[in-house]
Amino acid sequence: MQKFGIGARIKRKEDNRLLTGNGLYMGDINLDKQAHAYILRSPHANAKILSIDTKAASKLTGVLGIFTSSDIHDIGP
Repeated sequence: MQKFGIGARIKRKEDNRLLTGNGLYMGDINLDKQAHAYILRSPHANAKILSIDTKAASKLTGVLGIFTSSDIHDIGP
């Protein structure tokens, strides 16, 4: 077998750390004043969302912003 190439074994130095629970993941990082984002998608393929009422959610403590497709329409893909 070739030393290098497709399908060749490689020694990965991070495996032991991750497999023993000593890895650091993005979900493990907590900084002061850190914000989190949540993206809600329709569970239905090709569904037409006719309206979204964000009033109640915007009044919740800790909510920094609520954005719908009409808010980010100009950004593009």
